[in-house]
Amino acid sequence: MSNLYGRDREWASVLRFLSAPGGLLAIDGPPCSGKTSLLREAVAAARDRGYAVVPVSGGGLAESADVAAALERVENDRVPLLIVVDQAHEDPAALLGLAAGLGVEAGQPVVSVLVALCGDAVEVREALGRYGEVLPLGPLDDDAVERMVTDLVDAAPHPELASLTAGAGGNPRLVAELVAGLKEEGRLDVRDGVARPLGGWLPRRVGAVVRGQVDAMSAKATQVLRVAAVIGRSFLLRDVAALMDETTGALLLAVDEVLASGLVVCVDERLEFGSDLVWRAVVDSMPGSVRHALRHDAEVLRTRQAEAGLPAEPAQSPEAEEEHGAVAVSAVRSLAANGKLGSAIALARQSLVGGVPAGAAAELNVVLAGILLADGRPADAVSAMEQVLGAPGAPAPLRRLAGAGRLLSLYFATGSRAGAHALSVLTTRDREPADADVVMAATVHSCLEWNAGKIAEGMYWGRESTRWELDGPTAWWQSQSAVSFALKLSALGQFEQAERLVRDGAAGGGAACDDEAVKAGAPTARTIARARVLVQAGELDHALATARRGLSTARDRGLRILVPLASTVLATVALHRGDVVTAAEHVRRYRADLAAGEAVLHSGQYDWVELLLAHARGGPERAAELARERMDDPAAARRMLIEEPGAASWMARQALAAGDSGLAGEVVDAAERLAAENPGFPAVSVAAGHARALVDRDAERLLEVAERHRHPWARANANEDLAVVLAEAGEVARASAHTTAASRIFERMGADGELARLRGGGGVSGSGSKAGEGRGSGRGGVRVGGGAEEWRLLSGAERDIARLVGAGLTNRQVAKQLFLSPHTVNYHLRGIFRKLGIGSRVELARLAHEQGSAKDSKV
Repeated sequence: MSNLYGRDREWASVLRFLSAPGGLLAIDGPPCSGKTSLLREAVAAARDRGYAVVPVSGGGLAESADVAAALERVENDRVPLLIVVDQAHEDPAALLGLAAGLGVEAGQPVVSVLVALCGDAVEVREALGRYGEVLPLGPLDDDAVERMVTDLVDAAPHPELASLTAGAGGNPRLVAELVAGLKEEGRLDVRDGVARPLGGWLPRRVGAVVRGQVDAMSAKATQVLRVAAVIGRSFLLRDVAALMDETTGALLLAVDEVLASGLVVCVDERLEFGSDLVWRAVVDSMPGSVRHALRHDAEVLRTRQAEAGLPAEPAQSPEAEEEHGAVAVSAVRSLAANGKLGSAIALARQSLVGGVPAGAAAELNVVLAGILLADGRPADAVSAMEQVLGAPGAPAPLRRLAGAGRLLSLYFATGSRAGAHALSVLTTRDREPADADVVMAATVHSCLEWNAGKIAEGMYWGRESTRWELDGPTAWWQSQSAVSFALKLSALGQFEQAERLVRDGAAGGGAACDDEAVKAGAPTARTIARARVLVQAGELDHALATARRGLSTARDRGLRILVPLASTVLATVALHRGDVVTAAEHVRRYRADLAAGEAVLHSGQYDWVELLLAHARGGPERAAELARERMDDPAAARRMLIEEPGAASWMARQALAAGDSGLAGEVVDAAERLAAENPGFPAVSVAAGHARALVDRDAERLLEVAERHRHPWARANANEDLAVVLAEAGEVARASAHTTAASRIFERMGADGELARLRGGGGVSGSGSKAGEGRGSGRGGVRVGGGAEEWRLLSGAERDIARLVGAGLTNRQVAKQLFLSPHTVNYHLRGIFRKLGIGSRVELARLAHEQGSAKDSKV
């Protein structure tokens, strides 16, 4: 199956139909919805299964000599026959005659009929249902459209491109034409793996497609369509009739034709265009003078209706207006809760432009801002929050929530420039612990002080922000208070306290969220933060499962702002487990995510993971080169040293191995300066002491820091460094003991790659490794623990893939579960076959089953 985006369910129905000859399957959908593509794939699949296939158009079915000849031969040939009819609605009588004449109802064994039609006639659909199955073809969902666009542009779609394609209403033909048009007009800017559209007008190709459908209709239907487009995307038929100076009854046949085209659909008592792109294309298809004249006539009609006491829209009581506003808010939240952020944003803005009561407008803007923030668009979120703050009569609780959201959005969009706003809230008014804006001001001030290297201030305000209880309403993004403080606690080695803040079901930080616009936002943010805590605590398997769960939800719900941080966790685990290929793919993906959005959860992890990857690929020289670039940015370097206690000694080690003593000294100076400015924080002072002792080759100091490190990975590195220094001094027995200590820590962590490197190097520090064989590379095929079992040769990621493939999953299904590309899964699978000495998935399934049984027997 190729390029049938979002049609897995329909394709499965086609395959079931082809699995046993005989019967009828009708694919029913509007124009350009992908029916012909399904038929084309079905014809190929049928021929592969031994069918004789006769394709025919609906208009030529009645007179088709090919169909008649095939039916005559079928009894003698005894070869299954498939008659494929595209555009079957062109001659419903011939279609029904074929179905009845074949005796499909009686289950004729060797003749099947597969048709595609636009089912505008209810009686035709009902009749076909008596002979077989009618398969409705609806619009593509947002995920399918995103996959389609990604493949078409060979890059991740920027939110602006995603919003534009969302206007196609899930119509695959319109999506394809839109992208093709942007390409041929040079209006697609692709940078750093992200595609952004240029200009706000529709490509000519889109207009041509819609004009082709409009021109194919009768003159009266075309007139109805164009008059309706000037009224708006949604319209009343009586208004169209009034503008055309016709009775409603006189337009019924033309309206039936318009509805049959699929360009317009019925929604309760109103009609509306099926998508924004179709509506805009119909409007654009008219000359400007014609549009102007029709809009003038429409305005005159509204004035006359108002003067006559018959408004163009039914008059609404205040209660009805309030209900309308509540319905709009609920609809936007429902769309966003299902991950359809583009549609939710469009509906919110349309509702605000259309007019809703002041209270509903304030709530809509707060909800809209939360969605924009989730989508990685904080500058737009600031604008939406300011609409609430500037609106007279907005309820005070909503104003405070909007103030909080504006602060956080400013922080993500501008970084340190949000500091003055946060300080203003904290110092120029009496603090009420239940006020949302005060809590967020404390959170933002905490993060800025922490980033500036003022750890005590950062911890004080972070702790305060998580102690205060919030009044309603609350929003998902208020989980940032708990998330950011938990990550600070984790960096300082206070893992239990950190986990309490972000554990599943933890209270506070927006957990009891009134804003369901991004319903999973708060728990997903906490889940991803917890994965990071678990990595630093040395629980790699648990961290991997937690990060996968968080990433899956973030992607399903459109929480773009959370995705990159989850990817850093997956990349870190992959490197510690020796899987460089998977780590590189996660880095590539989060770099594309960073480029696609205006902001993400701020973190030094992005730079840190790339340093580890550089070493795994290019050894100390490449790591030192990249470390030099990071150290040239003092703010970025400081954040990395604070967040990762093992970073200073690790960078110093790589610098020494690369022969760059100047860089090693610079790293040590930065770490010692940070420690001197922040007395009373053991994690910081121990990190600095480790780096200094490594450079000075001070065994006693290394022994001290090895005992004091709270972070398992850093503690293992300290033991490994100490072993090297002791070996240099000729103390082989002591060196061996500390190599063993490091090995046990890595083993408890589940860091297979680190363990293989350590044992493969005979206890020699990573500073002595060759390029491409260093820390985290996992090369060399070293057997962990000296076991001879083939399964132990696999890395952690390879075992995950082997178990899933052994359970019968396809490469694509495995890729989806593990957040990899099918190409990467296939790459790993070849390595798995090679290491295990097997050549088929059947053999792999047997080995995986045996491994699982052996593991169960030990429990």
